[in-house]
Amino acid sequence: MVKFNKYFFEEKVIMNRFSKSAFARFFTEFPKLLIAQLINAGVFALFTAIFVLIGYITGFNNIIVWCLGIIPSMPFFAGLVMIIRKIGIEKKEVPVVKTYFNAVKENFKAFLLHGVVTYAIVACSVFAMMYYFSLMSESLVYGSMLTVYVLFSLILTSMMFYVPIMSVTYELKIWDIYKNSFILVFGNILKNIFAMLLFIAVSLCFILWIAAAEGVMLVIAIIAAVIFYPLISAYGVNAIVAKGLQENVGSFTGSSAYVDKEFEEKVEKIAEQQAVERADSNSDYVFVNGKMIKNEANTKSIEKTGK
Repeated sequence: MVKFNKYFFEEKVIMNRFSKSAFARFFTEFPKLLIAQLINAGVFALFTAIFVLIGYITGFNNIIVWCLGIIPSMPFFAGLVMIIRKIGIEKKEVPVVKTYFNAVKENFKAFLLHGVVTYAIVACSVFAMMYYFSLMSESLVYGSMLTVYVLFSLILTSMMFYVPIMSVTYELKIWDIYKNSFILVFGNILKNIFAMLLFIAVSLCFILWIAAAEGVMLVIAIIAAVIFYPLISAYGVNAIVAKGLQENVGSFTGSSAYVDKEFEEKVEKIAEQQAVERADSNSDYVFVNGKMIKNEANTKSIEKTGK
């Protein structure tokens, strides 16, 4: 019976850990995450539409102009990252709208700069890849240049995995945020590879969907990409890199760790208590889970007899 209770509580601990994992909380807390993303998506769609209109009016109708919407919409991405951190990583219950806009307000200037950097990475990468790819047939040198630039773009993208969450979490100077982010690109290579693979996989799914769709399905694909792509990619990337970030810079998940530890301690105490109740009452100590503990039942019996 004691073994059964032990296995039951161990299974409960495992289930408790899984229910609190970032993967599980993405689904259980999806409505709250979606609220934050809808705000972020609305702002991004608005600024993108403005720059698409500007491109159409001025005649510079290309992706380089359209992507300028990234810069003014980036501060609102801070709100999404904060909600992901609080709900998905720290496992906290927070008021979504209030927490979202507080994060936007507190990180507005920093994320405007991050927007400029992100735009520069996207614009330069797209332009360079299109340029070198178009010249590959002329010489293998351009193919080599394309390979080098792809690797360089991957490093910069990996660096930007850390910049947003570091900005909303730690009180660091902009220079320190980018310096630490660049160091972590090489300091957590395995996790960065997993994060990059996830990022590429999610990106390709939406790109291929949009490329293959036509008519009404194209509109649906674009809307779905605007609404779900930033949430899925940002949530997955932050969940993967969070542990390495905390190990190298500083913890921000102490509360969730405390909850798990507290639960396990309660389970252990219950198991010990049940074992003591079934033990020989004449023994001063009993052997439970590999350690000797005091037999409280025998101690109380002696105290009563002594009185």
